[in-house]
Amino acid sequence: MSPIKITRNASKFIWNTMGIMCNAGTSFLLLIFVTRICGDFNAGIFALGFANAQLMLTIGRYGMRVYQATDMKGSVRFSTYYLSRILTCACMLIISLIYILWSGYTFTKAAIVFSICIIKMADALEDVFHGLFQQNGRIDVAGKYLTARNLITLLAFIILLVITKDLLLTCVISGLLSVAACFFINVPTAKKMTDVKLELNKKELVTLFISCFPLFIGSFLALYINNIPKYMIDRYLTEEIQAFFNILFMPAFVINLFSEFIFKPLLTDIAIKWEQNQVKSFVFYIIRLMLGILIITVIVVVAGYFVGIDVLTFVYGVDLLKYRNELILLLISGGFGAGVYLLFHVLTAMRRQVILLAGYTVASIIITAISPVLVQNYNIFGASIICFISSIILFLIFLSVLVLAVINKIKTIR
Repeated sequence: MSPIKITRNASKFIWNTMGIMCNAGTSFLLLIFVTRICGDFNAGIFALGFANAQLMLTIGRYGMRVYQATDMKGSVRFSTYYLSRILTCACMLIISLIYILWSGYTFTKAAIVFSICIIKMADALEDVFHGLFQQNGRIDVAGKYLTARNLITLLAFIILLVITKDLLLTCVISGLLSVAACFFINVPTAKKMTDVKLELNKKELVTLFISCFPLFIGSFLALYINNIPKYMIDRYLTEEIQAFFNILFMPAFVINLFSEFIFKPLLTDIAIKWEQNQVKSFVFYIIRLMLGILIITVIVVVAGYFVGIDVLTFVYGVDLLKYRNELILLLISGGFGAGVYLLFHVLTAMRRQVILLAGYTVASIIITAISPVLVQNYNIFGASIICFISSIILFLIFLSVLVLAVINKIKTIR
């Protein structure tokens, strides 16, 4: 491999890593400041709003990023991807508003939850440009812009919250600023790669929505499953408990975060190897990535057991000393969750979207049925059990599908 190519690959890895760190770290830091400045009660509202916004974000993204980034033949024009994203973001806001009205929240709680949804909508709008950059081999550019936009949002939020002490006002202004920054940062570079315009091609648009529908439902159900413990806490427990659970849940993101560093830059290569029938190399990639996730999980779980609770108690300023078992269970769940996330992307690159949908449907039915009993009887520990069971179910289903697909591929080649 030439020195130039090594440098380019290093740049892609570094900036992709920076972008993911900033994106994931934003929620972590914001919850710290909200908890410190506004108290446990408002932190609980913010945590619920963020969880709901993450679920609504799956509507905004519609599962298209991986499909777009692995569209090696350019079967769909960017103008169609762009128009579809505007439509899905509009649906994201409408459905969020309907859910909020149905939930019967107070005006302040409803306004905060909706404003956080606007903040996350910027992620969906930005994602279609980053899919274009990745499709053109410039995931490093996507990482740079993701970093910049998240830093702008983060700094604006913190400064506003410190000055005003008003969570609602802070969320509203931060949301509008984040959306504006998305277009200001990404559009100029996108215009150098293609025409950035809204152009209706009904056939392409319908085909795109149909092709990505299983990915969308799968992503939606994945976040729904992830959020079930939080919805159950919102229904049966208190805002303070909601804040505690979300604080305990945060370290599990570390596993997903570092795992994503490893495999996201390799998605296009994985798709190419599968298309070119390089099965041995494809399997080697997957095994290596799984081992990476396992190593990260072991390190984080061990660190979490010895210092995790003390660090979280110090950082957030709340007493979490009695929740050590819950933290460890959530960290282990995070490891399996990272494996699920990897398998989701691999199976998408293999165009096994329908099977993904079936797996998420089965898991969501099981978890929805058992979650009320677990949370009502075991509180935060019950919510942690929900996370553990759901990650195990999905991991086993997706791994089985991958193994069968590889076996069938080998038979076909022979």
